[in-house]
Amino acid sequence: MNVNKISSKKALKFLGLLISATLIATVSAALYDYMYLNATVGVEGIALAWINGTDASEANTNIQGVTATLANLLGPPNGTRIYPDPVRLNNTGGSGVQFNITVYDVTGQTGQLDSIIVRVYSLNTTLSIANVTVWSGGAKGSDADALTIPSGHQWKFQWEITWKATALTSDSVQVYLKLEVPVA
Repeated sequence: MNVNKISSKKALKFLGLLISATLIATVSAALYDYMYLNATVGVEGIALAWINGTDASEANTNIQGVTATLANLLGPPNGTRIYPDPVRLNNTGGSGVQFNITVYDVTGQTGQLDSIIVRVYSLNTTLSIANVTVWSGGAKGSDADALTIPSGHQWKFQWEITWKATALTSDSVQVYLKLEVPVA
């Protein structure tokens, strides 16, 4: 029997075992530090709430949580229609709430639209609070910033819609307003 052949076989087996042991030791040698993040997420009530106004039926006002949709605002061609009270904002909290009204977007047949103005009035004091020009002169209008509705007050949002004389009954626009309420 050749001693070199036996030694070579043993050496190859030993080398294979050594490589396997090295791999196992390398994988096993990785150390880990663990960190955890646990959270409890609840629902916060907000002090502002949409409620139906006296013209909610005519405007087909639908309120779902923090979203109010006025689905049936109409206006005649070459004329203005006013919806005095389709939706209200109610402050149910114990203190005043400051917010901004932003004209987020106006889409649809805006070329046939002359203007949309939303006037905000306090029902508690009958004061005019703000005028938000949603659309005028072929462009989105102005926002209203830093409005503060006192505790227990309701504000109505009056809509004034004016179409051009060339507007058709099939024309419509979609208006997206956003109330931004800073979280204290």
